[in-house]
Amino acid sequence: MATTSTVTVGCKLPNGLVLELAGQRHELAGARTAKAGGYGLTPVPADFWQVWAQKYAGFPPLEAGLIFAQTTPEKAAGQAKEQASLRTGMEPLNPAAPAPGITPA
Repeated sequence: MATTSTVTVGCKLPNGLVLELAGQRHELAGARTAKAGGYGLTPVPADFWQVWAQKYAGFPPLEAGLIFAQTTPEKAAGQAKEQASLRTGMEPLNPAAPAPGITPA
């Protein structure tokens, strides 16, 4: 997996994600270090991403769009902004209205 081209991977998981494959490891920035639309953006070698995304095509966050790749940082930021309303289910609770039917003490 030797390449000079990269893709920009967007990740909306709170703590990011570590991608491992064939002895290579890439740490994705997550929502806590968000650059655009609640997504962390990380450059990853294009051939690594292609193999990883194919191998883990059924990974729920990948299928849901919580993790995606674009060919340039600008395109990744644009997609992140378009998907800003996408929910992970791991967002912090609002203390003033924690859940339907529950009122703060």
